[in-house]
Amino acid sequence: MSGFRDPALERELQFERPLAGPSKRVFGDLTAYLQQPIEEIARAYWAHRRGEDRDAQARVAKATDPETINAYYVTTPHYLYELSYWEATGDKQSWFRVLQMACKRFGLKRVLDFGGGVGGVSVHLRRHGIACDHLDIQGRTCDYARWRFKRHGFPVAIRDAAAPSTWPAGTYDAVVAWDVLEHIFDLEAAVASIGRLLRPGGLFLSKSSFANEDSIHCHIHLARHAPYGDVRVLNDMVSRHGFAFRGQLKPDGVSRLLRDVGFRYTVAGIRVVPRLKHGGNFLVHVRSSPTKER
Repeated sequence: MSGFRDPALERELQFERPLAGPSKRVFGDLTAYLQQPIEEIARAYWAHRRGEDRDAQARVAKATDPETINAYYVTTPHYLYELSYWEATGDKQSWFRVLQMACKRFGLKRVLDFGGGVGGVSVHLRRHGIACDHLDIQGRTCDYARWRFKRHGFPVAIRDAAAPSTWPAGTYDAVVAWDVLEHIFDLEAAVASIGRLLRPGGLFLSKSSFANEDSIHCHIHLARHAPYGDVRVLNDMVSRHGFAFRGQLKPDGVSRLLRDVGFRYTVAGIRVVPRLKHGGNFLVHVRSSPTKER
């Protein structure tokens, strides 16, 4: 299990190979849940992805209504394997450590993973003593995340993405939105809701890659959000909802030096660089004022 690789997935989605330790944990969860060998799970994934899912993803990428998008995420089995594979890679694991260190440094004692997928952020942070809850559309992916939390004995509260009126206001020290914003139909409403979830001074940590103006919608990134590929446009929108830009959260200089000499996924420490740009790092926004109602 720990040596399993899917070169086709790595090429198509530009994933790196999974690491042995994370693979054992992550694929161990997935195979126990589906009660199938990982190779069989991968075959079913590719049959679905190259068949009916191909047209479904094309519809979602160009959707003009939220119902089309939500219906896909409620029913798709697609993400159980794909997100698990990504979770087992060294790149994802190193960013987990960045979030973990940020929580410790900035005193973020209660975190929400907004659009949490298969639950990797909550599992990692809970494993390191940081309270993290999970928010997503209820469906197959969320059912699996719920099962993982129970399996590992983590008391994760699960928030229903379709019922924002039930979300607790002013509860969280940080909200993480990792590769999520590009999938949400009404992005301004989502950002306003995130503001209401945070306490004053709380942090909004986002990491996104939007569809571009040439209509490339990789990973079902919505065509309508292509303008947010310009980080200044994204920042202007987030700022309208009571946030102030603080900087980019990334590994520190020592981490970079260690990576340059071969310790590729090492995170020795973190830093926040006050530079507004895309580039694969988390953008850090501070909730500075009450969010506007829409």
